[in-house]
This record gives sequence, C-alpha cells and structure tokens, in this order.
Amino acid sequence: MGCTFSGFNAMYDAANGGGDVWINDIRFKIVRQLGEGGFAYVYLVKEVTSDSSSISAGGLAKKVKDPSHLSDDGTYAMKKVLIQNNEQLELVREEIRVSSLFSHRNLLPLLDHAIISVKPTQEGSWNHEAYLLFPVHLDGTLLDNFKAMSAKNDFFSTSDVLQIFRQASKTHFDCAKLFPQLCAGLEHMHSLEPPYAHNDVKPGNVLLTYRKGESPLAILMDFGSARPARRQIRSRSEALQLQEWASEHCAAPFRAPELWDCPSHADVDERTDIWALGCTLYAIM
Repeated sequence: MGCTFSGFNAMYDAANGGGDVWINDIRFKIVRQLGEGGFAYVYLVKEVTSDSSSISAGGLAKKVKDPSHLSDDGTYAMKKVLIQNNEQLELVREEIRVSSLFSHRNLLPLLDHAIISVKPTQEGSWNHEAYLLFPVHLDGTLLDNFKAMSAKNDFFSTSDVLQIFRQASKTHFDCAKLFPQLCAGLEHMHSLEPPYAHNDVKPGNVLLTYRKGESPLAILMDFGSARPARRQIRSRSEALQLQEWASEHCAAPFRAPELWDCPSHADVDERTDIWALGCTLYAIM
C-alpha cells in the first residue's frame, strides 16, 4: 500500500473549525481526541455519508477488502502524525508499508492512509502530516485495564495466572484466552518471509474489546517499530547501532537482553518478541 501525497487527499475543513477531515476523498467527522504521544494524535472519527447512502455502502466499505473491519456505526480511530523532517517521513512510510503486510484478527489492520504536504506555521515546524485510519476499540489497552483494576485493588490471583495456559481464568480478564491471542498474532508476523518482529510488545500496545457473550479480543497494535526480525551483528559498531535503535524503539521494561548489551558477533532474531511477551505475561501476573 503506497503513500499518497495529494493535498486534496487529507485536509481539515477550516470553515468547520477543523471538525472534518478527508482521507482519500472519504469524509470523516472528528468526534473527540482519544490520546496523544510525541508528534502523534489519535482521534475518534465518524464517516460522513450522503443522505442517499448508508454506512454499509459508504466510501470506506468500497475500499476495505475484509468487511469484518468495518464499523457498524461508521466510527474509526484516526492517527494524525506531524512530520518535521525526511527521517520522520521515512519512518511513517515504513510504518504504513509494514502495517500492510499483516492480515490476522489479533493484529490491528490499517484501513486507509494519506500523507500531505503542509506549509510550516508559527505554531509548528512540520512540513508533512500523515493520517492513518484503523478500526476503533474503545475498551482501551491492557495497560488501561490494569490501571482500572489497580484503582479497585483488584489483581490476578496466583491460581488465575497458573491457569493461563489451561483456558480457565475467571477474572475480569480472561487471561487464558488473551495470552494465546497475542501469541497467535506474533506467530503470524514471525511466519512471514522474511520474519518480522514487532519490537515493542507491551500492555500499552494491546487493545481489548469486550463483546457480550464472547471472550475478550486482544489485538496487538502500533507497528512503528516493526522490522525484519533477523539481523547479523558482526562488529562493535553494528552492535552499538542496534542498541541505540532499541533505546528509541523498544520500551525498556520489555526489552530483551541482547538489545541492551549486544555482543559484537551475534544473530538477533524474533526471539526478542518472545522475551517481551514473557514480560507482558509477568505484567498480567
């Protein structure tokens, strides 16, 4: 999925005070902001259709191949990224490219995207803006749910943790079904040719969706750090470069040892994700 650089593909409607945005000629109404971090902002948006068309027959429905990714009420999550330089631009383009490689129910799909050129303003020095559209999961992340449980002094018991792999947890989270879902999503990434590593598996990157009468669905998101998993390190300079990259892209509490102190001769692979997955399991405990 290539990047689009047309100024008409994603722009705010100034007359409406920035309330509307177009992504590749599909109009969305910004409902509210969901979060922010760094130069990125995430909004809840709703597709705007003409009076004569329904959500199920709207513009996005004609573009998305898997109908299960479409929202019944037309709401989605839109990530807006402010891009200041060519390096950041290439990172966003790589995130878009990598996100397009995966097709799995436990990996967050990229539905549409656009990148536009903008004129620098007094408020900011960015020269591009990127818009990435995803399905929305309003039950929050695993980290959000952890915090809510902690506020109620609610934690997982040892017996619950021991039964994670026995499919028998009965706490607020069905751990037994959440953890295998994360394993399945990572297995899909690791089974590609070449294998890809997520590189930032952590509770804050796991979305949860609760559906009445169904087990909670766990979805791994944020592929901004995902890269081909297997790297051959053959010098001290290569080892230091990998460590520097990891310090910027891999959360410290979940970072594998070989990314902290990489040997000058090493083969680093997708097992770094398995370490982070184990740390995530520890967080569930």
